[in-house]
Amino acid sequence: MSLMSRPRIKLSTGPLAILAAALLWSIAGLLIKYVDWPPLAIASARSLIASLLFLVYFRRRLWVRLNGITWLSGLAIMVTQCLFVVSNKLTTATNAIMLQYTAPVFVVLAGVIFYKIHPTRREMIALVWAMVGVVLFFMERIDSGGLIGNILSVVSGLTFAGFFILNNRPECHVPAALLIGQTGTFLIGLPQLLMLRPESLNSQSVSAILILGFFQLGLGYVLFQYGIRRTRPLNASLLSIIEPLMSPVWVFLVLGEKPGILALSGAFVIITAVLYLNSVKPVPPITAPPVTEPEIIQDNLNIITPL
Repeated sequence: MSLMSRPRIKLSTGPLAILAAALLWSIAGLLIKYVDWPPLAIASARSLIASLLFLVYFRRRLWVRLNGITWLSGLAIMVTQCLFVVSNKLTTATNAIMLQYTAPVFVVLAGVIFYKIHPTRREMIALVWAMVGVVLFFMERIDSGGLIGNILSVVSGLTFAGFFILNNRPECHVPAALLIGQTGTFLIGLPQLLMLRPESLNSQSVSAILILGFFQLGLGYVLFQYGIRRTRPLNASLLSIIEPLMSPVWVFLVLGEKPGILALSGAFVIITAVLYLNSVKPVPPITAPPVTEPEIIQDNLNIITPL
């Protein structure tokens, strides 16, 4: 077998796309600091921009017969985004993002309960390893916060897990689910968006919102929809832990807020866990045959799920 025909190189593009998406998602914490708007107004505006990007990028791939899994996936995206911005107002930002990243645990539980699929030994080691890193990373700043905010953050972790699992199902049409999620988020935050004062629409806020919409959310989800069809759900959810890891890094590089020793130790543990999980040839997650024009309306039904 020649070097050009080895499947390992091809299969690695899925995890790399998830990693790139998580890196784009991670700039939200920094950019939101430059937008003096209510949280749901920010969520609404960036989701509107992301929806426009999806309409242009996916085009005919959005014209599909929607099924229940696709609707549930879109709702999971919408609920996760809304719960996250609301919980940020009711508890500390650190609590909110840490508790949301209990998602890999829920991915494992859902796989066992609903699909009778048990994670491999390597996946379980990486899961525990990464969770230890998350705890270390936030230990020096975590506090009791608001009880309701903490509960909402955990629920957002549950819906975030559903986001990974449902998008990985063969009957889920990921582009349509993404559009449903962003449209729903836009509509939920629209009242706050319409109530913005004219002076709030300054160049700093508008520039940050444009970057959040086009790149952080829009391009991030375009990369995600590519990667999730080529990556197992647990691998994808563990790779996405790079998001809370990198968020304070951007703040440090731009604003000079230095992380502590525990945070740096946690970052090292998380990175090594992700590298460990993806250091061997992955289980072939998806085989997607070439799509011809007449097949576009059912392109996702021909994909084999890794589960």
